[in-house]
Amino acid sequence: MKNHDVQVFVNDQFLNWDPQNRVKVRIVSARAYHSLFMHNMCIRPTPEELENFGTPDFTIYNAGQFPCNRYTHYMTSSTSIDLNLARREMVILGTQYAGEMKKGLFSVMHYLMPKRQILSLHSGCNMGKDGDVALFFGLSGTGKTTLSTDHNRYLIGDDEHCWGDNGVSNIEGGCYAKCIDLSREKEPDIWNAIKFGAVLENVVFDEHTREVDYSDKSVTENTRAAYPIEYIPNAKIPCVGPHPKNVILLACDAFGVLPPVSKLNLAQTMYHFISGYTALVCAMSLF
Repeated sequence: MKNHDVQVFVNDQFLNWDPQNRVKVRIVSARAYHSLFMHNMCIRPTPEELENFGTPDFTIYNAGQFPCNRYTHYMTSSTSIDLNLARREMVILGTQYAGEMKKGLFSVMHYLMPKRQILSLHSGCNMGKDGDVALFFGLSGTGKTTLSTDHNRYLIGDDEHCWGDNGVSNIEGGCYAKCIDLSREKEPDIWNAIKFGAVLENVVFDEHTREVDYSDKSVTENTRAAYPIEYIPNAKIPCVGPHPKNVILLACDAFGVLPPVSKLNLAQTMYHFISGYTALVCAMSLF
């Protein structure tokens, strides 16, 4: 959409690979970068689905380059991320961090899915060749993307899932990998997924050669790559699977409180899931 010298980018996309519980989202952004990011991260409709998209269930307005008025009553910052569930809208001002859109929609799914008796989960998920599904819970940076992207197993998703009566489904259409200290030898699938169409955030690169230094954390340790899930060769499309056989809690314990590997009973699993124990890592959110 173009109006004189102002360009606005509009994405119509889906959340949740389960067709019975799919949510239609519209992202209106002032930057092409934000539009490409959400194109990668949400489920991309077919031309037929796009033609019959209709009215979205939720809309994001991202004007992150424009600061909010910090002199407004109760406003102490020029950054504002406002979510209105009644109006089914989200407005972003004063920050250009694209992850706000991703996490904002995840918050919406945390509200909508339990109303349908579906559990929304901050987890990675993959499936073995025999149909055995594993869930990986943990803070951002504890290994969900790395472990779920196992070339010996099918990738269902790396970060956000729903678990209902029919099994598990990925909420997203892309992956959001941390790339601090990324190398081809350690994580070849993620390395190879960073190609034309992928989005890199917070990384440092040489302005002349455009070569990225993944070890440089001078901006932040929260360096990220956003790419369509199809960029992973063994991704399972559609991204759905049966009920999980194994649930793994990634504690990332650097203090020796927990053994390296612990097999938990039901009560212990519920306790550690609720307590969210972990080490101090660069993270965006809890379980």
